[in-house]
Amino acid sequence: MTIGRFGGAYFLDRFGRTAVVRASAVSGAIGLLLVIFSDSAVLAGAAVLFWGLGASLGFPVALSAAGETGPDETARVSLVATIGYVAFLVGPPGLGFLGDHWGLRTAMLVVLAFMISAAFLAPAVDTRDRVAAMRDQRR
Repeated sequence: MTIGRFGGAYFLDRFGRTAVVRASAVSGAIGLLLVIFSDSAVLAGAAVLFWGLGASLGFPVALSAAGETGPDETARVSLVATIGYVAFLVGPPGLGFLGDHWGLRTAMLVVLAFMISAAFLAPAVDTRDRVAAMRDQRR
């Protein structure tokens, strides 16, 4: 995740938010698939790199997008931060509960579903059109 956060700015500037978030989600999904379905410890260890890169930019990019469009930026940023922190607090015990009942690999399918949905929701972080429309309204 550290590598993704430090190197992410270059890719965000070069390819845009939607492409980077989509690529991150795909990378995370590939890493998760390998972790879930691989019996090799070496392959699963390498897959964690894909998973970490995939998970590295979602939250920071969502916070940036929330703060750039529409009225009351503070409320939108605080809502996104609250959702992120609730996921941070509820996610691990929730996955542990599912893991106790159905196994940890099966529980990780929930995380995989969220990664796949992030790939489809990636256009939501592209705020260029909304920012331009707001500027035109102000004129």
